[in-house]
Amino acid sequence: MKVIIHAGCAKNGSTAFQTLMHRVGPALADQGVYYPPAVLGHRDFAERAYIDDYEWVDRVMADARARDATTLLISTEHFQNVLCQKVYGLGIGLAFREREAEEVRYVFSVRDPFDYFESIYAEAAKWFPISVEQAANAALRQGSFWTAWQALVPVAYVFDYATVFGEFRNYLATVDPAITLDCWELSDFSHGFAGRRLLETAGVSDGVLKEIEAGLESGEITINRNQRSSAQDIEIFHAQQYLFGNTVLPSLAAQKSDQLEPVANLVAQVAETKLRQINSQRDALRARFAERFANWRECLSQD
Repeated sequence: MKVIIHAGCAKNGSTAFQTLMHRVGPALADQGVYYPPAVLGHRDFAERAYIDDYEWVDRVMADARARDATTLLISTEHFQNVLCQKVYGLGIGLAFREREAEEVRYVFSVRDPFDYFESIYAEAAKWFPISVEQAANAALRQGSFWTAWQALVPVAYVFDYATVFGEFRNYLATVDPAITLDCWELSDFSHGFAGRRLLETAGVSDGVLKEIEAGLESGEITINRNQRSSAQDIEIFHAQQYLFGNTVLPSLAAQKSDQLEPVANLVAQVAETKLRQINSQRDALRARFAERFANWRECLSQD
């Protein structure tokens, strides 16, 4: 059996692909593809590795065999956490190999580093009082932007793709050549709809892919897509946290209190000021990203 692990990166079409597979995955059984339901959530597949728990590997392999599947396809962007400590990536791969998977293939999708950064910052600014310049400088210095999940699981949003994926690919090859890693550009990964290339790799026929595309066009099949907040909204979040420590503007607006209106106006003024600063920095930051991560496409698989 072949195992394909769609491992991220985050903010690279993962939610759209997972939603699509939730809708069409069961119908792909005739193609020999098994997409296991994420009963405890997609992140659980990856994060069990941090406590050396591979019981889920036994479960999904058994389920795939019971369905006579030739390919097991798993998707969770939280597998990108293996980049922080790549021994976990090896551990997951070996767990499948020990359970008689003939090959294990990690697939990552990446995008232009500055666009990737902006998408991540839009998410981070909802929760942390961090400015775009602070976040960008951290990414430029380290090649990654760090957060944490419940202070337990390390998460790295990696921008220095070429170096990190190259090291991970070589690391896997020294232990077991049957555990491989591919890196695709997001535009290749999408190719008509989220994950077409990934499904092609899993052996889904062109006719079935065309049927899925027709369903998407007609609205018979719908997928969720993450919507990036506007720059103005992002900076309002940041301004609220900067001034008050939490996001207060929606509740203030709902109350429509004359007493609180000056506070709401202050938040808006701070946000507008910060937005002007960001716009003046944006071109310079993009140029610095282009210089710092000029080799980002070198990580892409040549196939």
